[in-house]
Amino acid sequence: MTITTTPPVATNGLPDELPLLPTAPRRMGPVTRFLVLRLAVCLALVQAIGAVLVFAVGGTVARAVGLSLALPGGGFLYTAHPLLFALTWVAVTVALVLWWGMSLHLGIPAVWVLSAAAAGLLAEGPRLFVERGTTWGWAIPVVYALAAACVGALAWTFEARFRRKRAMVPELNAYLASATVPTPVRTPREPGDVDADLLRWAYELSMQPIDRFDGFEWGEQLHGGTVVRYQLNYLGWALAPYAVNYVPNAPGQIELAMRNLVLKQLDLRVWRYWQLLNRVGNLDSNPDPLVRDNIMFSGFTGDQINLYEAATGSTRFDEPGSLTFVWTDGRTFAYDHHSWMEAVQRNFERSRLGFFPCEPGWAFAACNTIGAQALYGHDRLHGTHMWDDIEPRWRETLEREYLLPDGNYANIRSTHTGLSWDTGETPGGEYFTTGSHSFRDVAPDLHARGRALGLRGAPEKFAKLRGLIRDGMLQLQLPEEWERNRARRSAVPGWTKLIGGARAVGDDELAEAAIRAHDAQCTTGLHWPQMPLAAGVSNLALHLLVRWSTPRDNAAINMRGYVPPVGPVLDTVPWPEVLVTLARSTDGMSLELMLRPGPEPTTGPVQLGFSALAAGATYRLHGDGVDLVAVAGDDHRATFALPVDRPLRLHLGTVATEAPNQAAAEGQG
Repeated sequence: MTITTTPPVATNGLPDELPLLPTAPRRMGPVTRFLVLRLAVCLALVQAIGAVLVFAVGGTVARAVGLSLALPGGGFLYTAHPLLFALTWVAVTVALVLWWGMSLHLGIPAVWVLSAAAAGLLAEGPRLFVERGTTWGWAIPVVYALAAACVGALAWTFEARFRRKRAMVPELNAYLASATVPTPVRTPREPGDVDADLLRWAYELSMQPIDRFDGFEWGEQLHGGTVVRYQLNYLGWALAPYAVNYVPNAPGQIELAMRNLVLKQLDLRVWRYWQLLNRVGNLDSNPDPLVRDNIMFSGFTGDQINLYEAATGSTRFDEPGSLTFVWTDGRTFAYDHHSWMEAVQRNFERSRLGFFPCEPGWAFAACNTIGAQALYGHDRLHGTHMWDDIEPRWRETLEREYLLPDGNYANIRSTHTGLSWDTGETPGGEYFTTGSHSFRDVAPDLHARGRALGLRGAPEKFAKLRGLIRDGMLQLQLPEEWERNRARRSAVPGWTKLIGGARAVGDDELAEAAIRAHDAQCTTGLHWPQMPLAAGVSNLALHLLVRWSTPRDNAAINMRGYVPPVGPVLDTVPWPEVLVTLARSTDGMSLELMLRPGPEPTTGPVQLGFSALAAGATYRLHGDGVDLVAVAGDDHRATFALPVDRPLRLHLGTVATEAPNQAAAEGQG
């Protein structure tokens, strides 16, 4: 299989032809094969030592030790200690969980070795319920049969899945050769009452003091559903498309919210988990969260910083030391946007696998795709070449080490053993595209192929839902399912998938009808620090990310970088008195505005300051009972004073352009 860099794409950002799947896929990539063979050699050596002790040396002690090397605890079964045999496998199970949950890589080997040592020490000691020195000879074939069954089950599971997926390749390639993939919906939306409530909640959550986390969900911080760093990531990702799609001409409020979400990542309570994982998994006590591994923090938050800059234009995090971590003993780890991305690049470069770990020893395709997005975005913003340097090897790892025969990618791989399995985080432990941008920016050809495979048969399924639309709303209620942290059941994730799916198949009407049905089922009417949707912070933020990602999603924002707004800019607006939900210009001269009372409204007039106006021109701000005029000064600014005690839909334009339009309207009337 030949791996190349991203091929030329058409003007729509997608390749002219969908790349086909390899017709002769490998069972493993070269690095994975090396890791698995190394594991197999180690296991074979242990088995050989055990066999010598059992069959060559002989004797109760040697056989007890040897059988425990053949199978953890096997010697306990031979020496008539069935309870210790069972407890050994309880310990193996716990070690397996800790291997995955805390990167305790030495857990299973330690249980294995200790069980062998304990079996030897207890071999000639007293027994429970049987006489001292009793041995069960039948345990020898049973132990070897169980060991063979474990190895055989693992090999058979892998081989059966590989053969099943390989058999699908001809059919899938025939589909890819002729597939017509629907164009996703990119229709601009008008923010409604629910959007305003959700934006207000996001602002209040984000703009509380940096050291306050009221309304966030706290629990274990390793990688579960209560991890605060992910809540901060998702909220930052969700506000980026709102900034670009809804309020590009009023960046002040949303810039502060997005900035605070980044700064909260520096709070010790958010990142102190890393020293524990680093100490357990890497035997390294360095608490610096960026210098080694930990792409689930460096890559995710790096992408969040990119989107903050691309959406708002702020370069405050480019300043040296603007992203500084302070450890409990006063040590500081000073970074900025550039050095943060350089740390990500160095981790990619020194990884044997090509992807580097989230938790020590565990490399996820999703995390490494988000890390790739972070490098790509930095290059777009700053003209660097970090992603250019990493891209060939990144693609080689993705296509050779993680690609499955049917076009899916494995979710996770152990960088020590080469093993992968379903961790329960994604259906089946695999996906056609991954990362928060689905490869669209870093690998548009793989995005196109994955999207085609993922949408196979989807348009027909979504078309059946159209018959349930009544008066613009989908007449449907979705079942509530347990959230990842098991704290509550929620229908929000199901609706988020349905809305995203409807947009993916190009059905704007169904997507909007689903949004209205979601709002009817899931809104609570509550305000921060309570939840406006019946969901946790992470799922609520992911819903906002999908809800607000039109016409531009974060992949498009990452690809274009920062583009300054054209037309008048509302740059002075009091918070928390006023909430700006819409501020955009369609002609580069006028401005459409939607204002609402903020969390702490006032009945008196508030000052709204506008910039980027034509000096000396007379501007009119009108709509919803408001009709005000002001002249722009030589500094290209003007100020209007008005009460915002109710929702207001306003228009700002010069009198010179407003008068002809008004006259034309009156003539038509």
